[in-house]
Amino acid sequence: MTTTSFTSKSGQQYDIDVTDGSEILVTKDGKKCGSILLSYRECDGDDYYHITNLGLEGCKGQGVGRQCLKLHKETFGSPLTAGSSHNGKQDDGSHLTGDGPGLIKKMREEGIVCRERNYDEPRDYEFE
Repeated sequence: MTTTSFTSKSGQQYDIDVTDGSEILVTKDGKKCGSILLSYRECDGDDYYHITNLGLEGCKGQGVGRQCLKLHKETFGSPLTAGSSHNGKQDDGSHLTGDGPGLIKKMREEGIVCRERNYDEPRDYEFE
């Protein structure tokens, strides 16, 4: 099990479990307070994880989402991609809503999540 303790911006202690590449589980005092779901994908020889659900309502605004994605990238060594708020609702749930677009924008700026390419192209991501 790959569980890491993380102290949030407000000083609260969270445990982040990235053991399974398809889910990042966030707990506080042993109780689930959030998760991120991902889908492992391969395209044109590239393997990567695509974020399909950002369910961090119980810990948003605390730096927990950033830490989750950073740990996943370090643990699995594969690029992370995310949907957008520009392309409407996606069947896989990867469209961004609520605080998702802001979080993903910051993560793209920091290089934790791959940058988007032109929306009209077949693949919406640029691997670094």
